[in-house]
Amino acid sequence: MRVPVGTIAVSVFTLSAGLAFAQSATPPPTPADPPPAQGAPSAAPAFKPTLTIGGYLQGQLDVGADGDSRFPSSNRFFLRRARLTASGSVLRTLTYRVQAEFAGGLGSTSGVTASLTDGYVEWTRYSQAHVRFGQFKSPYGREWLESSTQLVTIERSLASDRLTLNRQIGVEALGDAHGGRVGYLAAMVNGNGRNTTVNDNSDFMYLVRGTATPWRGAGARLDVGVNGFWSRDTKLTMAPEFGFDSTPFTPAADNLFTGRHSGAGLDEHFERGVWGLDAEWLRVRFEQDAAGAPVVTSQGWYVTPSAFVFRRLLQAVGRYEWYRPDIEIAGNETSTWTGGLNYYARGDNAKLMVDYLWVTTPKSTDHAKLLARVQVMF
Repeated sequence: MRVPVGTIAVSVFTLSAGLAFAQSATPPPTPADPPPAQGAPSAAPAFKPTLTIGGYLQGQLDVGADGDSRFPSSNRFFLRRARLTASGSVLRTLTYRVQAEFAGGLGSTSGVTASLTDGYVEWTRYSQAHVRFGQFKSPYGREWLESSTQLVTIERSLASDRLTLNRQIGVEALGDAHGGRVGYLAAMVNGNGRNTTVNDNSDFMYLVRGTATPWRGAGARLDVGVNGFWSRDTKLTMAPEFGFDSTPFTPAADNLFTGRHSGAGLDEHFERGVWGLDAEWLRVRFEQDAAGAPVVTSQGWYVTPSAFVFRRLLQAVGRYEWYRPDIEIAGNETSTWTGGLNYYARGDNAKLMVDYLWVTTPKSTDHAKLLARVQVMF
């Protein structure tokens, strides 16, 4: 919501002069205004700070089998996300964004409290080189960088959830050129995740992403991207499926990773008319410092075709995804087939989504799960 600051002085002056003229039969003569000087520069209007308030709600239904490792076993209604955003400009070339989360999380959670998701300032003097400081999405993974409000499936792929790097605190340079046909993001961050005011060691995490649009036409485009990161971590908490143990001499694994951490990924987005196709591949390598601890290489990918089957209102979506937390261990992969329908009552501002998932996990096969979501943006 932009807050304009106007003035009515000219209107008041004109009205007052008209009333004075009507009450005086012979008004005193007034000197004519001098003509404006030729070529005199006009004063630039003063910049007025702006503020925009917005947000969105995503209500969700989850029924059926357990699904992959992110889902709890019980059927439920829940608020998947409830977020409020404030953004704007304080100078012509200085913008800001603050976003708070009031719900969220795919797992079972009680007593949810508000937390910060985005919080940064951005210098925008040059389109080829913006500079952002604060907490923001780490530039690794196309599906992760895309807003949850614009996804064509209800949830991101398991590989994207497990192998990308959440939000981070640090500094980022980003920009584009050639009419947006090429772009980049490069960041230096703490590497500990969001809402963490300390670094786990004296090293930073480094990330870089490049994008290109090699083909673009009327209602059609092909985007490609490549990204990578590298870091050194100390006792970074990870999901149990990786099997990390910083103290291998004790009987229970503590799920803490210490060592070198790096990754790479490729992705593409294609659209033409009513058709769309998204694909992404991610690979991450963990080199543990603990003596005798194995190197763990994780990998995952997905392919997501989509098509509008009725105007721009009803969209059919399919997806196959595959994920393995350690490619050296046979039989530990999770694969999922997804079929879905999206109804865009008013674009992404009012959207209904239904997905049916067939999931095969290392423990069992053919989990059937139904997800439904109603989304409202304001």
